[in-house]
Amino acid sequence: MGRTGYLYTPDTCSKGARCAVILALHGCQQTAEQIGDTFARNSGLNAYADTNRLVVLYPQARPDATFGNPKGCWDWWGYLGPQDADYATKLGPQMRTVMNMVGALEG
Repeated sequence: MGRTGYLYTPDTCSKGARCAVILALHGCQQTAEQIGDTFARNSGLNAYADTNRLVVLYPQARPDATFGNPKGCWDWWGYLGPQDADYATKLGPQMRTVMNMVGALEG
């Protein structure tokens, strides 16, 4: 997981309106380390969030050639090896972390 993530909160939500959370996972080679906040600013999701009372969470994977992920993809093939046998389920380390972030926003 990357150290940087982004959160877009529409004014209506920050002023107390009840809002849902939407999760936006970037593609390969679109991490904050590689393109900064370009995906979060230009995906079009923030404008959609403004008109639909949504908070947008943009967590970040990170490029890491040591673990076989030089392009910074989300783990869709188990690149962390045997300790990541659950990579494709809600029990996988990345998905648990992302859902903990969502839970913190909802809590």
